Amino acid sequence: MKTRIVFVLMSLSALAMFDRAACGQAILETSNLRLEIGANGDVQSLVAGPSGTEYLHAAPDKLAFVSCNKQSFPASRVTLEGDKLVVGFAKANVTATYRVIKKPEYVAVELLSVEGEPVEGIDLLQIKIKRLPYLGSWINVAYDDGFGICLCAGNIQTRAGMSRGKDYVQLKASAHKEVRLAGTVAVLFGCRDPKDKFLDVMEVVERDFHMPMGARHRRSPVQKYSYLWASPTTKDVDEYIKWARRGGFRMILFSYGSYARGAGHFRWNSRYPGGMADLKKVTDAIRAAGLKLGLHIHYNKAHKSDPYVTPVPDDRLHKVRTFTLAAAIDEKADTLLVNENPEGCTLDDRRRILKAGGELISYEKYTTEPPFRFTGCRRGHLNTKPAAHQAGSQVGLLNVDTWPIFIRFDQDTDIQDETARRIARVFKETGPYDMVYFDGAEDVHQPYWYHVANAQYRVFRHFQPEPPVCEGAAAGHFSWHMLSRSNAHDSVAPDGMKEFCRKAPCRGAPAKALNFSRINFGWLHGFGRSPTNYIGPDVLEYVLSRGAIWDCPFSMTINPAQLKANPRTEDCFDVIKIWEDARINNKLTDAQRQELKNLDREHHLFINEEGRHELVALDEIPVAGGLFKAFGFCRAGRPDDTYLLIWAVGPQADLVLPGVADRLVAMRPFGNRLTVKVEGKNAVLPIAGRTYLVFAGTEVEQVRALVGKRQSGL
Repeated sequence: MKTRIVFVLMSLSALAMFDRAACGQAILETSNLRLEIGANGDVQSLVAGPSGTEYLHAAPDKLAFVSCNKQSFPASRVTLEGDKLVVGFAKANVTATYRVIKKPEYVAVELLSVEGEPVEGIDLLQIKIKRLPYLGSWINVAYDDGFGICLCAGNIQTRAGMSRGKDYVQLKASAHKEVRLAGTVAVLFGCRDPKDKFLDVMEVVERDFHMPMGARHRRSPVQKYSYLWASPTTKDVDEYIKWARRGGFRMILFSYGSYARGAGHFRWNSRYPGGMADLKKVTDAIRAAGLKLGLHIHYNKAHKSDPYVTPVPDDRLHKVRTFTLAAAIDEKADTLLVNENPEGCTLDDRRRILKAGGELISYEKYTTEPPFRFTGCRRGHLNTKPAAHQAGSQVGLLNVDTWPIFIRFDQDTDIQDETARRIARVFKETGPYDMVYFDGAEDVHQPYWYHVANAQYRVFRHFQPEPPVCEGAAAGHFSWHMLSRSNAHDSVAPDGMKEFCRKAPCRGAPAKALNFSRINFGWLHGFGRSPTNYIGPDVLEYVLSRGAIWDCPFSMTINPAQLKANPRTEDCFDVIKIWEDARINNKLTDAQRQELKNLDREHHLFINEEGRHELVALDEIPVAGGLFKAFGFCRAGRPDDTYLLIWAVGPQADLVLPGVADRLVAMRPFGNRLTVKVEGKNAVLPIAGRTYLVFAGTEVEQVRALVGKRQSGL
């Protein structure tokens, strides 16, 4: 009887396979995922193996759509013969042929050809799955604790992304005529235990499709390293190295602005009279000190003083609009009559620049009623040469950056590659570099999704070896394979940094973690803005403690003048070092990271009497007179005592405390007792840097009252 049951089950299975084949069902399968497509183009099933869990959303949807004449048409027919998947779109009179690539880890489809009506774009694959708790929209992955599904691009010309509904997620990979149709590739894979194994599978995909090794780089120890942003020369590089070590930084990053006069041609500036030789001395010194090396670049635009702009502007600068001169002008004319309506052209200061042949012309205003004119024109702008221009000549509105010292490149020309080779020469001759920051990544033209990533890639592909860490100000889908960490923000003034941290990086970090990536909790500027407006140790402790939640680095800019202007420089670098060492060496527990997620509290990390890292929550305690900044805390092992962490706002001040000399302990640093001076009934302490005060058997409110009423008379 048992044998007969098995036979019946096998027969039903064979019958099901026969029925699917008979109805033309196409099956794309990996070791972990099975996609079933009906002959009518419906996605019928998406099953995880070996669990057999169905992830497809209940509502059926089509595998692919085609866009023609600004309309979208669904797939109506699908056949799979060998490695050719043929998709018909009857209502559009279009047939697309894919090559299917099957591997144990993934299945991919490459668009080979499109026949029929003119096509604007094709959604190569789109799959609507059940809503999962973790959505990595950057790399286009949806997952839970047990399984994940990713639909990513197999090359830079393919677009991938997701849309979300209340109970579903739609993953899509598409091709667009303005970039490329034939040759685009969509890659689909499933992954068990995605939190641990997603990068393993993605590394295989990147290797097979010759992409940058973003998955491998994400596992490099260098990903955890914060950087000190400096501007070293051969004369002061040792000073920067000293402070980097003092703060526990593992990396120094410098900008091309340290050695170059501007982006574009990157001509050497006066700080580097020896050019490449001087730069090599600086980079060699940093590496010899055991520090990693980072380079910040603007790469997709040229400074207004650069030879790409003046004295003869390059034709490969991007033009937002093009106009036709309706009448000839001589070299002195201050009005340009044009055939087209200038409505919508920028009126922003320093961005109103027209290019006519080899001349740049700035304008004040324009008319939007015939006759169309640019008025208030200044000829020979940016030291170009005024010239006469004939009627019918083309005049272009330059794409001037929102930071109007730059003019952006036309990404449809080879100017980006030309610039990339200059950057690559520096990289090769003064490297290797462990990090590159792609600044201004958003400063490209449409199609934005493509040019953001492609401009980066046109530079990145020249880097050998690939830098394990890259950050950027903006990212496309393909950028994931290059930008292993997300961008740092230009942060606000020191007194607003805590709030900025709560609103920006603390929101961005968990989202990037869903994409198996980190965010940078910088850039922190204004370290020593002035003796009374500077980054204090409490600001740094807040930012670094929040970055530690997601094991994220931070970055800070400094120069020698700021180091001298900040009265708490030593304390600040103490804060950086203890947090960097604790985070990188995994000294924080999961419970402590969870505690730090309370963004409304402040925390302090110190080495206690037992030589261990101890984390405590802090409350700021105002000190009358404004001479000090203080925070109170309690410890689980000493519940009857109150601790005060206090420092002077300026270089030094005396703290007077009445009636506590017999129960007051002062330490600097923690564990190193100081002598407390007694004058009558008062304890008098000269306070400069961070000092710990221990009030034995005293409640926090008593300490608050004590320091809040005695300092105003000092």
